Amino acid sequence: MLLVAGLLGAIGLASSDFQPSRGLQFAAGVIAVLTAFWAVWAQPRPDVVYSPLQGRRRQVRSLYSPSWVVFPAALLAGWVFTAHGAGMMLASVVGVDHTRNGTVMYSARHEPPARSRRPPCTVLSVVVETGRGPVHVRHCDASLGGRILPTGMDVTYRTRESALGLFVDREPALPQLDAALEMADRAEQQAARAAGRR
Repeated sequence: MLLVAGLLGAIGLASSDFQPSRGLQFAAGVIAVLTAFWAVWAQPRPDVVYSPLQGRRRQVRSLYSPSWVVFPAALLAGWVFTAHGAGMMLASVVGVDHTRNGTVMYSARHEPPARSRRPPCTVLSVVVETGRGPVHVRHCDASLGGRILPTGMDVTYRTRESALGLFVDREPALPQLDAALEMADRAEQQAARAAGRR
């Protein structure tokens, strides 16, 4: 059961579009501690064996039975599953769609490896204003084709929010996209000219 919970939580953790709320993270900590104590209590008791040389001694049934193995494993599995597994599933059901404004804080061109077939993308670091306060969104947008966006530029994100957390659609909508891309191209050309003059 702990293995399944840990795997489901790891799947949710890998889905970086979901960001759990602080309340959910605190609740996950409480649940994880209770889960860890329950796992230690429910683990198989060691067998008492007798041998002429060593006398009576306790022998664990499995290498994974000691408390120092079970407790941290259950603690980690319980927290990760509650915050990123169950939390993600519940938030996806009860979440409400919103359109939020964001501000570009950092933008850079990312070139994939030579063997990769992926096109160049633009690394973006954006602060999005949500009902929970500002949220940092970091991703690499392939639709921009590696064009660098100016710092301070306004972008729009679609979000799905609830008290448990929020999902951020990592495909920003740029107001006046053509003008923004033209501005970015001009900035790149000016930077190239300045570098050539040096």
